[in-house]
Amino acid sequence: MLINVIIYSFIAGLSTIFGVYLVRRFENWTKRNAIFLLSFAIGVLLANAFFQLLPEAIEKNPTWFYWTLGSIFFLFLVEHLIIIHSCREEEYHAHALGTTSFLGIALHSLIDGIIIGVGFGVSFTVGLITSLAVILHETAEGVFIYTLLMHDQAFRSKALFYAWIVALATPFGAIITFLFIQGISPFVLGWLLAAAAGSFIYIGASDLVPEIHKKYNFLNIFLVLLGIIFVVAIGQFLG
Repeated sequence: MLINVIIYSFIAGLSTIFGVYLVRRFENWTKRNAIFLLSFAIGVLLANAFFQLLPEAIEKNPTWFYWTLGSIFFLFLVEHLIIIHSCREEEYHAHALGTTSFLGIALHSLIDGIIIGVGFGVSFTVGLITSLAVILHETAEGVFIYTLLMHDQAFRSKALFYAWIVALATPFGAIITFLFIQGISPFVLGWLLAAAAGSFIYIGASDLVPEIHKKYNFLNIFLVLLGIIFVVAIGQFLG
């Protein structure tokens, strides 16, 4: 199972770099069409939280709801106090990033890796679907990260280098977490699954949904539903 963690977490990390290179090579096209990737990612993230992670957490730990809500509040604090968001209308508008904001984004990627490690700690199916959810939103995150880095004088000259640090935080978090959770009780694993679900709910509902609301397109609705159907179908096929 460790080999699966390594493979999928590195793919997730590389998906961030893929987003970076999309901006470098097709900047205008990427900014126009990133919203469609975000829409599909929302469906995958939320469906994974409600159909995969939470049912497993509820089965293993009756106090799951504290950890789900706690992880949502924790990510809110991280983003409110550390991460500086860009506001996207026709184009990205980035504020000064700063060292603390870069660390906040790296922490976000580390948490994504932790979620992958926890998912594979339950089963291959949960780990695979969780990895797909991370891969999808980290590609869009790569677009955001690189744009943000390029708008800060302190990071511009080494933007690609810092983007790689953010990307590698995902496999690092996944591998360490998977090794750590070997042999822990199902009760504790339930806490971790509940926290992972809360993280996906927060990312999907708080970070991504507002972005697709900025530009109405019926295709957005279809892609969100397609993302949900995608997760349910994979769960049925592999389950």
